[in-house]
Amino acid sequence: MTFEELISTAEVAISLASPLTLTTEELSSITEEQAEELRAKFGAKLMMHLPAHELAFQEWLKIHDEEVWKDLWDHADEPPYSVSLSFLKDMVGDKREGAFYICDLQKAENYFFTPDMLLERESAAFVEAVRDRFLTGGTLTPEQALTVEISAGQTDVWHFAYRRGLDLARAKKAVAALVEDRILVHVPTSDHLSTFFDVG
Repeated sequence: MTFEELISTAEVAISLASPLTLTTEELSSITEEQAEELRAKFGAKLMMHLPAHELAFQEWLKIHDEEVWKDLWDHADEPPYSVSLSFLKDMVGDKREGAFYICDLQKAENYFFTPDMLLERESAAFVEAVRDRFLTGGTLTPEQALTVEISAGQTDVWHFAYRRGLDLARAKKAVAALVEDRILVHVPTSDHLSTFFDVG
């Protein structure tokens, strides 16, 4: 999709008073710069509908952690799953399956992580050893796999569990173990999270 086609698609969505809908393939052709231009141009006038792969995740979330799903969507009009254009940058380009990362829960505990939340001194050797193991085809524990994922970019425990086919309780235990070993910082409340990190 060219940028001109993207602008035209956005204008049609506005004229129909409906969220912008893009396929995974269309999202892969959009650059982060174009996503930012789109956000700057249309701002609050336009929402975006989550792509199909993210809709599948949200339905999984509804089954596996209904409290978190309700925190995200209970206030939404039917049907839910429309989000601000500011999240478009997390879903475009060569990210095969970008995500609407869960980073601003109001009632439930947040499990959102960025590379900055890995404690540099304590985690550096651990991350390097895990990456070496990963690159040589070794199997990883959930703690090791989560460390690799966080070191590569932002994520949350729910997307991590979903993508890995991992039990959610086990994924949360991996977080607790990494915190206990002083590898990772866990910031459970959105107020504190937004103080230290750009979560939106």
